[in-house]
Amino acid sequence: MIIQRYLLREIALSFLAVSLVLGLMFLSGTFVRLLAETLEGRYPANLLFSLFALRSLGSMVLLLPFALFMAVMITLGRFYRDSEMAVLSACGFGPLQLFRTVALAAVSGAVLVGGLSLWVAPWAETRSAMVVAEAGARVGVEGIMPGQFNTLPGGSVVYVEHIDAASKQLQGVFAVLHSEGQQHQLSAARGREYLEPSSGDRYLLLEDGYRYEGQHGQAAFRIMYFVEHGIRIQERAVAPAAQRRSGSSSLELWRSGGAADQIELQWRLAMPLTTLILALLAVPLSRSSPRQGRLLGLFLGVVVYMAYNNALSIGRSMLNAGDLPLWFGLWWVHLLAAALIAWLLWRQLNMPAPRRSTRRGV
Repeated sequence: MIIQRYLLREIALSFLAVSLVLGLMFLSGTFVRLLAETLEGRYPANLLFSLFALRSLGSMVLLLPFALFMAVMITLGRFYRDSEMAVLSACGFGPLQLFRTVALAAVSGAVLVGGLSLWVAPWAETRSAMVVAEAGARVGVEGIMPGQFNTLPGGSVVYVEHIDAASKQLQGVFAVLHSEGQQHQLSAARGREYLEPSSGDRYLLLEDGYRYEGQHGQAAFRIMYFVEHGIRIQERAVAPAAQRRSGSSSLELWRSGGAADQIELQWRLAMPLTTLILALLAVPLSRSSPRQGRLLGLFLGVVVYMAYNNALSIGRSMLNAGDLPLWFGLWWVHLLAAALIAWLLWRQLNMPAPRRSTRRGV
């Protein structure tokens, strides 16, 4: 149907625009937080964009339901405001046809969010933890932060004045080594990472520097000049990261009989249901007259979304605290929202038409 395709296209375009704007707003905070943690030395700089991409997948689960809800509100609100809805009604495209058309978009959005919530987001959570664990086990030049003391695996402490971004060469290096119960200091003009071809071992290779042994002022104190001096970087074994429940697969949660696992599974299932219900709820909420302002409907939509989302969060907290039975779960929130949709739609379908005046004009 031409009208149906036209409406779905407008909703899809609005959905893409709203998702882009919300993504820039909310995901920028995630990027700034990761950037600050990277500057603090918690993650190597080369992992910044990988971690950002993985964590953004989890954020999209919460962002897309609201984006589709606002897209339907904006599209239908414009149709009412520009009197396009009146034209569609005159062509036989009534409230039920409108509801079925939006239901197609709602089901598509629910399938997308369901895939993200049940499979993609848990995988991204597990992968993010593994990337951080591997980075902690393999500390190289990319993990050394200039201007501060860096502890390498094995106990060596390295201080670097500057790191050339292009060549990854260290400049102004000071290191403290511990060997056989003794402490040695090294200072070098330059340094770089070196991979031994035969063994595969990695070294921090210092160039043009001095090695200080013993204690200053004693006879055994020695200063030796070196052209090259290697510090072996011991790689830790990648310790398995503690399995967070948010990173467990949905199949594992389904098979588990634990209450906490079942609550996590219900939360994941709530995301596609929320997408479906909110999109359908936008149909009666967006109804307005051409004289009404465009912001009133959007404000009401935001209030309804916040109430729905807060009810889900409160229900999850009550389940975790044991104040609600597990079988009751979060279903009551969805049932209340579905009942609100049914009531608003029934009210809209049974709303009496405006009476025609019997008085004749002069």
